[in-house]
Amino acid sequence: MAQTEIPVNDALAMLKKDFKKEEITRSLEARGYTLQQIADAMNQAEIKQGVQRNMPGQEEGYQDLDIPMPEQAPPEAMQQQAAPQQNSYQQYAPQYQMPTQAAVNYDEVQALVEQIVEEKWKEMMKSVGDISIFKVRVSDDMEAVKQELLRTQKRLEDLQVAVLGKVKDYNESVLGIGNDMKALEQVFSKIMEPLVSNVKELGKITEELKKK
Repeated sequence: MAQTEIPVNDALAMLKKDFKKEEITRSLEARGYTLQQIADAMNQAEIKQGVQRNMPGQEEGYQDLDIPMPEQAPPEAMQQQAAPQQNSYQQYAPQYQMPTQAAVNYDEVQALVEQIVEEKWKEMMKSVGDISIFKVRVSDDMEAVKQELLRTQKRLEDLQVAVLGKVKDYNESVLGIGNDMKALEQVFSKIMEPLVSNVKELGKITEELKKK
């Protein structure tokens, strides 16, 4: 049969007996409680158990407190006894003080942080040196790198111009060689024509001599 109430007291009793959560869950589930009811009961029981541990003996102090009741007296006597009676209540009543948290001393924290920052700064200054000198050194290095890049760029431009000039000279040389070859060919043709004619004449003369 399903249960409608949350078994907080049952869960608290089993927690006090050092039952494990699995054992409590199986026990309450066997009695018809849902898992949601069991979880809520265990959460509330743990809260109650924590409160009871933080405030020991509060209920027992009030239950075991035996305050003597005064006898019937006239109104004047009751007024006279009122002040001592209040004192007796104050003596019997248990007194509780809330635990005070340690106050954070922000001045000490700030001083500690400043000390750490100062030590780190000194360490950095030892490794880097004077910051102004470091900035000048970095600026000089950057200027040197810039000048070196400009010189490298100028060398590349000069090399490109030189290569283009060599290519132009090569083209001009090739064209000149071609022109020279044509001129030489014309000279050879002029020289070869008389030689060929002379050879032909010699051939004719040789034929005529053979016939005779």
